[in-house]
Amino acid sequence: MVKHFIKILICLILVTGSCARLTQKSTIAVNRNMATIYNPSSTPLHPEMVIYHERIDMSRLYVKLYTIELLFNQANREGVYLASVDLHYELREIINGNESGAVADSATMHYSLNRNAIKDIFITSIPILAQQNKIYSLKVNITDLLRKKSSISFLDVDKSFINTSQNFKVITAATGYPSFDRVFKSNDIFNITYAREKIDTLYVKYYQSRFPLPRPPVTNLSSPRPDFIPDSIYAYPYSDTIKYLLPRPGMYYIQVDPRQAGGLALFNFGEHYPRVTTMDDMIGPLAYLTSTVEFNDLINSTNKKLAVDNFWLQASGNVQTARELIRIYYNRVFYANYYFTSYKEGWKTDRGMMFIVYGPPNSLSKTADMEIWTYYRKRGKEPLRFAFSKVRTPYSDNDYQLERNFVNSMWIQAVQDWRRGKIFYVDNI
Repeated sequence: MVKHFIKILICLILVTGSCARLTQKSTIAVNRNMATIYNPSSTPLHPEMVIYHERIDMSRLYVKLYTIELLFNQANREGVYLASVDLHYELREIINGNESGAVADSATMHYSLNRNAIKDIFITSIPILAQQNKIYSLKVNITDLLRKKSSISFLDVDKSFINTSQNFKVITAATGYPSFDRVFKSNDIFNITYAREKIDTLYVKYYQSRFPLPRPPVTNLSSPRPDFIPDSIYAYPYSDTIKYLLPRPGMYYIQVDPRQAGGLALFNFGEHYPRVTTMDDMIGPLAYLTSTVEFNDLINSTNKKLAVDNFWLQASGNVQTARELIRIYYNRVFYANYYFTSYKEGWKTDRGMMFIVYGPPNSLSKTADMEIWTYYRKRGKEPLRFAFSKVRTPYSDNDYQLERNFVNSMWIQAVQDWRRGKIFYVDNI
């Protein structure tokens, strides 16, 4: 049985950054290569964002910037270290699964940031004109004007009904700021606010982390979907001053009414997630390179470190190459967790599997309900293309399923290259 959440009554003070709507635009977004959103080296900017719905006609975008990723200089009248940042967003309604050509709301904000005043992070909030009973796609472009570098992010804005996850505000107790993540460690304490209607009880469904791995792309069978039958159900008196934590690994699905769809999913994937730090962390993703028998031997090994070391040494033939294979492979696992976490760890998802084995795509096109990844090959050869369809689920807004209607995935060759001590690159084929 899962222990009750720790509950402590305290007063909550929320501090947010200020912002102002400067300009309105009605331009249609230009379709271009979006592969940079899954390439961490493509930009020095890695902002974090989250949406909360405050009223039937307004939602709020919270944005967090890390000052270490911004360029500051003293080329200003005051002679102090300042950074100059522009934030532009465009909101488009999703109609029948397609993004509207009309812009529902847009604005550009400018921030002049004093390094001494904001320290490690800068947090701001922006009101977004989003109407109830609608679903939107929000595109956010942040530019460091001094460095002339930008980042692009896409967020769902789901106001289809008042019980969706963005109607719950999660406040990190240690900072008093909104949480920009849905993944917590066992000792992370937070508050939950639900302001859309009066409630006196929260219901929590707990699921252990037993969600299945994806199937490789050599089969036309889709990856298995979980049944989402909870292991435990709890009820707690609701107050926005109650403190909570997630005591055990798994998914916690929080609802105001368990008889209705919709709720807030929070996750505990272990104390080090998304980093790869333990032998179990290293063995799991080897499922993509091993047979069932080999994988079970790794899991059941009495000396897991030796088993993992032997796997990579046998693949590479020498220690130096093994170290390079390990560095690249588990770096991809980390970023799969960073980019593709849904109701399960990012490395366990369809996109995570493809990212780990193939690497980031050369080209990516993105719509409201689909991503198409393209890997280029040698001149004159057909590129590899993989399509991922968005799965609308109350447990995650980042759940995509691989469309298995392609002829040649080169999966077997990719796995063989890794097992022969070669990092697989599609453009070498």
